Amino acid sequence: MAEIYSVHFGVLNLGELPSEISEIGDDWETTFKSKRAKILTNLQRVVPDEASYRSKIVDRSNEGYSAFISTDHPSYDKIMLKRKVKMPARASDYLTNRDAAFAEGGDFEAGITANKGAFMNNVKVILRVVGDRDKVYGAIPKLSFALDGKKELLEEILNDTYDHLITSTDLKRFFVKKAFKTSVVAIANEALAYIVYAIDAGYDDTWITSNIANVYNPMLAAMINSNTVNSELDPTACSITIEKDATTGRWGLKLVEATPS
Repeated sequence: MAEIYSVHFGVLNLGELPSEISEIGDDWETTFKSKRAKILTNLQRVVPDEASYRSKIVDRSNEGYSAFISTDHPSYDKIMLKRKVKMPARASDYLTNRDAAFAEGGDFEAGITANKGAFMNNVKVILRVVGDRDKVYGAIPKLSFALDGKKELLEEILNDTYDHLITSTDLKRFFVKKAFKTSVVAIANEALAYIVYAIDAGYDDTWITSNIANVYNPMLAAMINSNTVNSELDPTACSITIEKDATTGRWGLKLVEATPS
């Protein structure tokens, strides 16, 4: 076999994300808050009064819960009796508290603001894997370009800080069908997201190797065979792996292409 391309795409550090990502959280908050009046209107339409509360919330809830716990439960009768006598009495409270919660500046809007930080934490994990296409490319879109054989475009967006180009003789389309590429990208994306979460949680390389890389690498390897790989390449010598690069010190994806000898 002859190796024609080898590259490692590293995940981004938090400080490498563009400052403009704060706009994502602002847009999320604004968008959800703008739905407040519409949500309340719909709730009021479905449950306009206490009678509707009892038929559409209490009765349906009890039917569902009854099926969930089953009559075989030793305390079935007691549990259901408690629900039947207590829930209807909450009708007035439900209507009052619901309308108050969805009033401007109420609990609905306060809850959105309170959860904005948690939302952005998840967004930052995603961006450290995929990047922000307008400003910085992450490992996943680079993998996508590589699998499509787009050598010139790929090498324009590589960054020596977190990417390591090892061999650059030639780059061919990796898979024979788009579906194979889509599956591999999805597997890699999920794995790298878990790695970023693990890094942030303080897990060391040994733990990440055992619990993430060693779980996802067999999945990736299973996608590489003579039925899936471009006939110009040698499937036994090609690979896509989750690993840490010694040069950049980054966890990420390593892609190797090789042609038959």
